[in-house]
Amino acid sequence: MTVTERHALEALRAPALNNATDGHVGGDYESDGYGEMVLDGTEALDVSHAGGEFQELTRGLLGDFWNSTSEGARGKRPDYRTFRDRSTKQTAAFSVQMGAMAEAYMVWSFKQGGTGGKGFFDSDERRTREEQKRSCDGVDTKLLTVLVLDVFCAEKTSVTVAPTDCYLTSALVRHGLIPCSPITPKAAVTVHALHLYHTARQRCPHLSIQGYVKSLCDMHGIPFHNHRSRQFSIALDVYLQVLAFVSNLVHHALQRDQPDWRLKHSCPACTYKLQDEPAMRFAMLFAQDGNDSLKRVATRILDGDIDHVAASPPTSEHTFHHEQYLTREFVDKFASERQTGHSIDGDGNLCAERWKNMKDNATQKMWNVFDESGVFIAVCRHGFCLLIADMVQSGEQSKYALAVTSKLLDTFGSDLGGGYDIGCRFKTTLATSKLGKRSRSLNYTSLVNAFHGHAHNRLCQLDNLTTYVEGLGLEDLEGCERAFSKSNALASSTRYASIFHRRQAIACYFEHNDEMEVYANLSKSTVPLPHHSSTALLRPKLSPYQL
Repeated sequence: MTVTERHALEALRAPALNNATDGHVGGDYESDGYGEMVLDGTEALDVSHAGGEFQELTRGLLGDFWNSTSEGARGKRPDYRTFRDRSTKQTAAFSVQMGAMAEAYMVWSFKQGGTGGKGFFDSDERRTREEQKRSCDGVDTKLLTVLVLDVFCAEKTSVTVAPTDCYLTSALVRHGLIPCSPITPKAAVTVHALHLYHTARQRCPHLSIQGYVKSLCDMHGIPFHNHRSRQFSIALDVYLQVLAFVSNLVHHALQRDQPDWRLKHSCPACTYKLQDEPAMRFAMLFAQDGNDSLKRVATRILDGDIDHVAASPPTSEHTFHHEQYLTREFVDKFASERQTGHSIDGDGNLCAERWKNMKDNATQKMWNVFDESGVFIAVCRHGFCLLIADMVQSGEQSKYALAVTSKLLDTFGSDLGGGYDIGCRFKTTLATSKLGKRSRSLNYTSLVNAFHGHAHNRLCQLDNLTTYVEGLGLEDLEGCERAFSKSNALASSTRYASIFHRRQAIACYFEHNDEMEVYANLSKSTVPLPHHSSTALLRPKLSPYQL
């Protein structure tokens, strides 16, 4: 019986008190006696499946007194906190402890070098609570019991909290466990389980956290619950943040923390200069292009009324920062009221009707349901990702290409050659922008990719197509298309993600692809194949107009 029903029965037990208060018996006697007859079983009370008859009867007898007493016994206080509030406080709590967690991770990683790659439950970390207590005798050490999730096992175990541990989270990390809570962790995930998912997702971006956690539950023989995916997601974010913190410490120790150091050393073949190396026409070749597969559905927040919704702006606590990513503020510097797209009015470009991204009416529009409508990237001729910029609530506007070109000119200087599917139009856009004078002084050349060039006008091909430009050889500058053919697999997992997790997934994917795929295949692109060499020797040296 609930508290409300108990109050209703207590009110029905005192009909005489109600009669005395009213000062008469008369017509009220029948109704008050009805309550006694219901309680002693003389009269039946119609009870429905929905319930609520006791409350209705008592509310009619007591009136306003019922309303005042029932409010106090209704239940617990409503929780007005939102997911955004909890996530912000959780991130702030983990950020305070990140230094200690990174130090503990480096200690654990150093110890792992001599264990032969054993898992948590295969190493000395797995000991019973009695063994832990015996090892803690005479030492000011505490025990913490947590539920540990590993690849092939999940069970509760006890870990030691040494006096030198600043936080409970750092104590868990020292044992190779990533906590799911910053204050009182009750569950933790092993580093090996997190590393396995993180690596597998780079190879198969379709793999979701829920699918991975369900697979672990199946192997452990336990039922899946939604909170397990949430815990794993929190642990994964903490794990990646610890790796980023450790990476920054390593770069600082190696003096690689200067601005744009990674960009300047992204490709060994493009950026490494030999002593007395003969100068070439193009000091560096790169390709740039936009892709609309990696859209993200905008997050909407209610502002008072449900009819007034606004897009949720990125908060400073959850904004993902990476060296490859260009900020929105930097990109918006190259947007102007007069020219936001690749305008074709008055310049007589013969290729305009064949390309949608040359038209303002096409690039300025985007469905309101999306916030980020895609990505705009730049890759070197060998395939290393140089820069990434989000296309926000628009198509492939000129500001993204201008921002990328400006950053590369600042970093690499003169004699750059940039391939773009609308390179002929971008040449005019660049010349009329605020970068025009600087690009001419640095001898920047705008080119058209080999594959896209066949959709251009013939006269345009003779001037801009890579096939007919001296100094390019067999280079087609189609690296962006090759990169997009693989990165499109990220679309399903980033469509409804947050701003932070979307950028994190994109940056981690390209970083892993550069390290494991592009760098491994670098020798194939630097050493020409035999049939390429023979074809180049047999090709006659003709000028474009002779062709």
